[in-house]
Order: sequence, then C-alpha cells, then structure tokens
Amino acid sequence: MAGTWRTLTNLPPAQVATTLLLTDGTVLAQGMSTNKWYRLTPDASGDYGNGTWATMADSVHAPLYYASGVLRDGRVIVVGGEYDGGAMVWLLGAEMYDPVANTWTTLPTPAGWFQIGDCPGCVLPDGRFMVGQVGTSQTAIYDPVTNAWTAAANKINSVGEESWSLLPDGTIHAVDCSNPPNAEKYVIAANTWVAAGATPRVLVDSISEIGASALLPDGRLFVIGAAGFTALYTFPAIANQPGTWAEGPTIPAVNGSPNGAVDAPACVMPNGKVLFTAGPITSPAQFLTPTYAFEYDPEANTISAVPAPANSTGEAYLGRMLMLPSGEVLYTACVNGVELYTPDGSPDPVWFPTITDHPASVRPNRTFTLAGRQINGLTQGAYYGNDATEATNYPLVRLESQTSSDVYYCRTSGFSTMGLQTGTVVHTCDVLVPGTVPLGGYYLSVVANGISSTGQTVNVSNKWFKELKYEIIEKLEIIDDMKLKRIVEIGDLKAPREEVKLTRESDIDFLDRIHDEWVKTVRTLAVNLDRANAQLGRTFIAPAERPAVGPPPPEIEELDVPVVSEEVARRGQEKRAFNDGREEIEVSQEAHEFHEMIHALSRSGGQANLRKGMTTRATYAIEASDVGSAAEGADTRDTGKATKATKATKASKASKATSAGKATKATEATSAGKSTKATRATKVTKATKAQPAKRVRKQAPETPPDE
Repeated sequence: MAGTWRTLTNLPPAQVATTLLLTDGTVLAQGMSTNKWYRLTPDASGDYGNGTWATMADSVHAPLYYASGVLRDGRVIVVGGEYDGGAMVWLLGAEMYDPVANTWTTLPTPAGWFQIGDCPGCVLPDGRFMVGQVGTSQTAIYDPVTNAWTAAANKINSVGEESWSLLPDGTIHAVDCSNPPNAEKYVIAANTWVAAGATPRVLVDSISEIGASALLPDGRLFVIGAAGFTALYTFPAIANQPGTWAEGPTIPAVNGSPNGAVDAPACVMPNGKVLFTAGPITSPAQFLTPTYAFEYDPEANTISAVPAPANSTGEAYLGRMLMLPSGEVLYTACVNGVELYTPDGSPDPVWFPTITDHPASVRPNRTFTLAGRQINGLTQGAYYGNDATEATNYPLVRLESQTSSDVYYCRTSGFSTMGLQTGTVVHTCDVLVPGTVPLGGYYLSVVANGISSTGQTVNVSNKWFKELKYEIIEKLEIIDDMKLKRIVEIGDLKAPREEVKLTRESDIDFLDRIHDEWVKTVRTLAVNLDRANAQLGRTFIAPAERPAVGPPPPEIEELDVPVVSEEVARRGQEKRAFNDGREEIEVSQEAHEFHEMIHALSRSGGQANLRKGMTTRATYAIEASDVGSAAEGADTRDTGKATKATKATKASKASKATSAGKATKATEATSAGKSTKATRATKVTKATKAQPAKRVRKQAPETPPDE
C-alpha cells in the first residue's frame, strides 16, 4: 500500500533546493542558485506540515549541485558546486555553517585541486568529510577539528557522477560512472580503494549519470540505475573483498515509456522501503520530464509506482528528499511548494534505537550525555545521484510533554560515531535542553532516520540532580524524626488521645507540604530504574545473526529505449541553474567543453584525467588509456570533424610543448591551417572579459569555424 502526500501549509520564501536536517530538529534549506538560506521549524506539536519559515544568514557563494553533510558537532559543510550564482564555473570552494551562531565561514580547499564542481561526498564514521575531484582519480578528506584537508588514496577509476554510500563495514561504495559496470569501495581504515565487482547490468547512461545507492536495513545496497535497471550489492565479511551482486527489478515503464533515475533522489523510509523518483529515458540520454515516484520493497523485491508529489513538475534531478524525525519524507523540487510523504506500515522493532543511560532530571539551557544502541540508525536516510548529499545518520533527541501535545527538540552534538548499523555497541551524544522547555515531566526519546526509541520518563527541573538527591535525603531524615517522635508520643500512656490525634494530623499536614517536584523526582528515579533493568535484559540481533537474505527473484524486463538524434539529445543534456524562467549565465566555452567531457567519462575506461593547464590559455584535456574510445562518444558539432575531446587533447599536447605565457608557439605546434581549441578558448575567454556576462539559454555551443 502506498503512502500519502500533503503540501506544507506555509510556503518557503523562495524556490528551495537542497535541504539538511539540523540537529535541533529544524531544516536548513537553500534557495536555488542563491546564497540565501532558510529554516523550517515544526509547530508546537512537532508537525512539519504546519511549520514556519525563517530567513537565515547568507553564504559566501551561491552553489548548486554540490557535496554537503552534517558533521558530528552539528555544523554543516558545503563543498564545491557545478554552478555558482547561476554560472557554470565548477566552483573551487568550501564553506561551513554554524547553526548556533548563524554564520558561514570560508574553508580551505584541497591542495593542488584546480576545481571541485559537482563532487560526490560522504561523512566518515569518525566525523571527517570526504570528497572526490570529478574527472580525476583524486580524493581528499577534511578534518573539522584541524580545519585542514588531507589527500586520501586515489580511486582505481576516475571520479565521476557517482553516488558514494557509507556501508556498515567501514567502507564507502561507488559504482564507477567512469568505467561501468565496475564498482569499487574505499576502505577507510586502510586508506585504499579496492574493487567491488561489477553490476549485473550497466546502470550508467550515455552521459555518465546514475541514480542513488541506498543502504537497506538488512545491510544490502540498492543501486538505482539511470538506464532503467537496478542492482543489489551485499558487502563481504572482509572489507577489502569484492562482495557480491544480484540483479534488482526493472524500474516500471509508464504509458509504455521506460524510466531511469538520471541523477535523482531516494530515501529509505522507516518501514524499510525505498522511495525514489525517475523519469523517461532515451538513447542518447538526456534529462526529461515528467517525474514519476516509485517504492522499492526489499522483502518482496519489487518496484511499484506510487503517486508523484504535486511539486514534481520538472525533471527528476531537480528533486531532493530528506528524512525527518517525524518519519515523513520532505520533498523539494526547486519550486516554492514543498511536499511531505507519509509512508505506510511501521518499523521492525529490531530497528529501534534504544536509550541505555540518561539523567533522571535535566535542566533547561544545560547539556547532558545520552547513551544508547543504534542511535545513528541503519542507513544514511536520504540519497542522491552524486551532488545532493543530505544524510541523516545522527541521533536527534526530543521531549514530549506528559500533560500536553507539546514537543521540543533538543540540540545534539558530540556524536561518538557517524557509523551505521552499530548493533549492540553503546554510543553517546551530547544533548542541550532548550531554554524554552517548561518545567515538568516529559518522555525522552532518541530518533534515528525517522525511527524513534521508546520514551523514557524524565523531569525538567531548575535543580541539579545532586541538589534533588540532597533534598530527598534531608526530607527523609525529617520524616524519620517525625516517625520517631510519633512512636514516643504513642508510647506515652499518660498522653491524652486528643494530643496523639493532633500529632498524627500534624504529620499528615507536613507530608502534604512536600513539594510536588520532589515527589515526581522520586517517582522518576523508580520508573527509570525499572526501565534500565528492562533495557539491560533486552536481546539484540548481532551482525552475524542477521536473517538470511532470501527475497523472491526480481521482475526484470528488457527495455525498448527510444532512440533520438544527437542534436535532440544535446538540448536536454544540461541541468538548469534556474527554475523560474531566468536563463543561465554564460561564462566561457571552456566550461561547456569540460562539462561535455564529464558526460563522456563513461567511455574513458576509468582512466580519464581532466586537468586545467597552467598556461594563460587555461586549456582542458582528457588523457585516457584509449583516447579514441573517449572521443568516440563525445558530441561533435559537424559531421566529419574531429571530436571535441580529440581537439582538446591536441591542444593539451601543444600546451605541454611551450612555457607558460607563450601562446603563439603553442599555436604553431598544432596542425597546420587549424587553430587549436586552446586558442579558440582564449578568444572566447577574452570576449567574455571584454563584455558583460549575458544571460542566455544554456545549450551546447556551436564550434567556431576553422581559421
């Protein structure tokens, strides 16, 4: 049975694209192709559908299609960007957002990198952030503690438009978009990339795109292809071994038209199913409308069509999904409308996070430590093709009032791990109680990827636990004295009955005067002691005891993909930087050439090395083991002419033959009678500098006539 969609009551101030779940339960959303950021806060009962929006601090850049993540201290990191302010520049930049101070800070970039662009990224279990440089094999890791980048091991194949997914065995998995159908994974502990087999069918399309790779609660990786097929990967017992692959079901056709996830979002829901979007596919590939929604059921091993969100009017790549602590999926699509998807069913009880330790009483504006099992969840929650990482594998903590429907989210930080499927291992996080929480009794729960633990009784008080303990001891001593006094008086046979009666009434009056807060605290201590004993006696499923995976065979169909001309396909092979009628900002011919080379990566044999030359011409080159193979798929402007990749290679060789600044000699080194692509790029660059940037419809540019 499919879930249901509903539209947020309050619209965001602008078209919003990428969203990130902050550790206080609010949502940070970026305006599409702007440096404007907004925050969605749920209403008093924790309902995001009736939440309100606020404008936050501006970032330095206005990136679009980039890597991002929430770090273990609760800050947000944003790296790269295919666009900046609507211009395709392959941004070399990184920034950090501090949600407490509401400020953005510029970060350093990896040493020696000439650009970052729409890079894949992933938060490591130890809290560092890893990215790859598209078009090369280089990767780097950012350490938020030292505010510095460290070069990591090179990939076996070049970094492409691939999805990086964190696995429970401490590896990062990637299906190689530069060398399909091969896959590889990064073994974090060994700082090395190893082969991870090959997908049963090619999942990468002709423009080197792929869909999301989502980790399932049972430990398998569900990979959604851009070519209409899917696959399932099972990681091995030893991390540096390849693992095994199995075919997944084919993405269903709609009205006879095959569909694929050409850089589209997906989200693992609390019921264990995967919600994802896809759109029509052709050969050669392109980004097409409309967007359709589907659910993958791991138990049945089937994909079913579900109603599409009302705001999915554009291509599938415009969509983003975010798992909320309410168990709903937030869907944005670079428009003003925002949708919420409520899935059917409920989580398997084995997936619940559990609290093993917390204080009996907490104070507003104070921090305490919470300990528990599986508090980071079983998956990263939200996934995308490569350049919209919105993972939510960190604990959120909320307080639900015992006397009303009010819900308060506490700010969490200091996560002991960002790993997945941690099983019986106890992990911790720091929890800051908001100053706005009224005093009284609450149910404390920890939420991971929309799955909540059982609520634990806790008291919010202005007193420290030690103060309450001393108060309890003091009042118990007073009660003991009163009891002793009463025994003496009762034993005095000469004492009138009336005097004994008054004494007893005095005792009762005294007990009535004991503060309600003290009584609640004593009750809380007793209840929590019982709960702690119950938690200690709970049985957990160890990783080795995971049930055997035995779903029915998938439904696989042979797809009849429509064939279109190169010219028709070319018009739909670039993403939009704006979704409001504005045209992209033209920067240079070089940017378009580089973009086309990125789209040709799947034919490079995994050995592409796109680099920016150090000469004044700023040439681009693709160096592959089989240049002819790489050039074979590149778009040509006129039949019979050399491909753009081949021309760029010749320009690079000419560039290597000269010293920086001697552009004329480089020109002479090229084939007689034809100017090199580097010279043409220089002219375009000079023309761009001489004239103001124009807003033009972004299409594949025509090749200038030979001189």
